[in-house]
Amino acid sequence: MHKIAIKELAYFICASGNLTNEYFSNKDLRMGTKCHDYLQSKYNENSISEVYIKEKITYMQEEYLLHGFMDGVLDIHGEKIIEEIKSTAEDLDFITEEYHKEHLAQLKLYAYLYSIQNNMELMHIRLTYISIVDYETKSFDSLIRQEELENFFFKVLEEYIRFIKMMNHAESIKEKTIEEMEFPFKEKRHGQKELMKAVYDTLNNEDILYAIAPTGIGKTMATMFSGLKALKKNDKLFYLTAKGSGKNAPLDAIKLLSKNGLKIKTIDITAKNKICNKGSKSCTPEECPFALGYFDRLKDATIEIFDEYDIYDMDTILKIANKHNICAFEFSLYLSYFCDVIIADYNYGFDPHAHLIRYFDDDTYNPKILVDEAHNLIQRSKDMYSAKITTEDLRILRRSLTGLKPSIRSDANKSIEALEKYMDLLTENALICQNTMDLDFNTFLKNLSNKCDECFKENKKIKNKDDAIEIYYKILSFLNVADIYGENHKTIIKLDDDIISIEYYCLDASKYILETIKSSMHGIVFFSATLYPLEYHSNLITHGEGKYIELQSPFDPLNLDIIINNKISTKYKNRINTVDEIIETIDSIASVKPGNYIVFFPSYQYMNMVIDSINDSDYEIIIQKNSMKDKEKNEIIDKFKNTKNTKFGFFVMGGAFSEGIDLIGDALNGVIVVGVGLPMVCSENDILKDHFQLEYGKGFEYAYQYPGFTKVIQAVGRVIRDKMDKGIAILMDERFTYSSYLALFPPHWKNKKVITNTYLLKKELFSFYNK
Repeated sequence: MHKIAIKELAYFICASGNLTNEYFSNKDLRMGTKCHDYLQSKYNENSISEVYIKEKITYMQEEYLLHGFMDGVLDIHGEKIIEEIKSTAEDLDFITEEYHKEHLAQLKLYAYLYSIQNNMELMHIRLTYISIVDYETKSFDSLIRQEELENFFFKVLEEYIRFIKMMNHAESIKEKTIEEMEFPFKEKRHGQKELMKAVYDTLNNEDILYAIAPTGIGKTMATMFSGLKALKKNDKLFYLTAKGSGKNAPLDAIKLLSKNGLKIKTIDITAKNKICNKGSKSCTPEECPFALGYFDRLKDATIEIFDEYDIYDMDTILKIANKHNICAFEFSLYLSYFCDVIIADYNYGFDPHAHLIRYFDDDTYNPKILVDEAHNLIQRSKDMYSAKITTEDLRILRRSLTGLKPSIRSDANKSIEALEKYMDLLTENALICQNTMDLDFNTFLKNLSNKCDECFKENKKIKNKDDAIEIYYKILSFLNVADIYGENHKTIIKLDDDIISIEYYCLDASKYILETIKSSMHGIVFFSATLYPLEYHSNLITHGEGKYIELQSPFDPLNLDIIINNKISTKYKNRINTVDEIIETIDSIASVKPGNYIVFFPSYQYMNMVIDSINDSDYEIIIQKNSMKDKEKNEIIDKFKNTKNTKFGFFVMGGAFSEGIDLIGDALNGVIVVGVGLPMVCSENDILKDHFQLEYGKGFEYAYQYPGFTKVIQAVGRVIRDKMDKGIAILMDERFTYSSYLALFPPHWKNKKVITNTYLLKKELFSFYNK
């Protein structure tokens, strides 16, 4: 028997209308719930709200169970009225009965089921719209005969069944090809089989696993293959990554398995700014043709792509979206409902404001999660639960909407004044840290957001709307964080160049992440080569819960020559004195072994200090810029693939080139890591240090040492990417020989020695490369 939700049926077949700001606002969703509750609380004692209805329907010799919740079955003087309630931010004067055809369709489908269950020939139906602004309502009443409802019902059902059959066919092929799927390589790498078993068991048992998987094990294919084998009915496999470039590997794994026979619907969800087919921040029908009539064309686009493709990457999604003239980004999110494998950014699983509600806020599906490069989740999760607003943001918003009605000026001024009251304290101390929120500011900001809602609704053409929308969403994010502000938050007020900022700063998001896992996820694997120390990562990701597995590197440790120069200190005050030593080291390498190398620095300032001191060089210098587009990054990677001349890349630790890139063989012969990667000493990090000292007794380690050394491990990890690779890693800082840092060295860093002069360095390099 096929189970069909009435709302899904109505929305898939009958959806109509535009993409609007109302569609995107989680705030409107929350307020909509309140509107429903308000109207239902007005029902008389004979009327019933949230009435569950289900009915078996036989059609073409097959049974279907139709079900759903009716908002209300009213009893007005003995007459039954089926009511469907929809909340809206739209002006009720502009709303007609067919404002969104799916709303009326949903009501008719409910009415038909109710009529046959209660043997009613004539049904009174009521579609009610309620304003989230003032709770005013507008209703559309109709009397419809059961025969008319029946014709409509089976017309909609018949069309939906055609798509169901497509989905069922895809489902049966998926199950068959997963069962028949074989590992795509003749032999498994060292440690790969162990990892695969651990991943499969974890997802099967709905556990939490940390897997320390060094480069070369083949963790992408191992985790993806095992994740697919663990899929059951209603499961979805999420492969979550920290950066856009990290999605290439899992997508390539699926494509390889597909070449070998796997048939599974897979989507790669690309960031909005990359896939947007309009290139605009504004997604309103007045300014984007792909938003205008989006829902009218969504069904046909969905059926076409589902019928013709199994893998929905950016190019495929754009191709179909452009053909049907719909928003590619929103199309990709919608398509994910019909996919079994979803490759996406961390946000879509863990961010309370951005995650895919369909999967994580109800029990329709069972998400199983693979988290790649999981060490990144510590900082990313803190960012998800933090938010900041500045006086400059508020001024931009005020300026962008000036002259429009209703005016936001008064509410914007009150919000600005609420921050400026800190000015006297900030002139004495540029940072204020508090344990509680500023409740007055929250109130002013909430009033401002409500006034913005009205302003956007009343003014369809706004000259600087993109700027206004950007700040508006920052305000909504700030208010969302205020709703979840807890014991692991601090309020930080800062003064910087006469701009005051207030941040609700999350120190540790592990409780939120663990709560999400326990409430919504059915097995999760965190994997990375740099989960050292494990206790630190498990404490700050899942609040200490989870099993772990540590795998050995499959590569010969003698192929990586680790040389420590502990003669210098790269602490901030000493950096100017290290420049000559760094340049001498570079020159020594270039003279002994021409090739391609990367020098990693803890900051752009330090990097530029060294670059500026290089006079004449026999090697090409490639410099990482502070902000780079994908095209520029790919151009640099292509330069390294050219091995004809010696090149030194000057990059920053933890940046775009520290992970997610593979430079195999002579594309990279070695790295120089300058410093131990400590985050900048600042008030925010010192607040973290104090918090972690109280919580774990390791303030400096958790705030500075461990996150810093993770960057070092990532930098060194660029050198050996294949079993035939051979290269060097020179670590320059006295602290690399401190016992507290030596204890953090991964097990495969066995081939290490201390060398502090140029002659011995050249001798070692010559010996290593000529073995």
